[in-house]
Amino acid sequence: MEPQAPVSLPRALLIGTGGFTLASVIVYGFWSVAGATVQGAIGKAGFYGACAVLFVVLGSVLLKPLARISFPQFAMIYGGAFFGYALCWCLAWFLVGGRAGEWLGSFAGSLAFCLVLAASFRTWSSLIVSTLVLFVGHSAGYFLGGVAYERISVLPQIAWGLFYGLGTGVGIGYAFYKVQRRSPANIDPGN
Repeated sequence: MEPQAPVSLPRALLIGTGGFTLASVIVYGFWSVAGATVQGAIGKAGFYGACAVLFVVLGSVLLKPLARISFPQFAMIYGGAFFGYALCWCLAWFLVGGRAGEWLGSFAGSLAFCLVLAASFRTWSSLIVSTLVLFVGHSAGYFLGGVAYERISVLPQIAWGLFYGLGTGVGIGYAFYKVQRRSPANIDPGN
């Protein structure tokens, strides 16, 4: 089977932004509704892990159109990338803490996400630019979301999730576009 061309940049940005924002609003909604109960039952680290699993499951479904590969292949790549991001972000947050931990986590998490994509698609030349775009998008969304969370009295978690999803989604869409643009035939195409 001939490899299919990757999705266009505008389409990748639309899919990444729309899909990840929807996933983010759902996950942050979970935090809003059940966060205290879940954290009480399994602790803060357990709650972050549960949120990461939700992001992987929802993102695998909603972001699949970013790559013209089979769903299992996409879920493995996206899941590995997101878990790498989440692990690096959480380590920075728990070990360093505060704003420094958030900034370090944003960069380390973006780098981990893009490292998994570069390795999966064997396109190392995309790593620096993809990491920087994801870092900027993620940081803008995360920190604007934090401001919204502090200033909005009705559903503040949902507001944070909206901004986080928008910024991070742009970065994810771009990263998937970039790795496939550089080498569209490096993974066996699927349905």
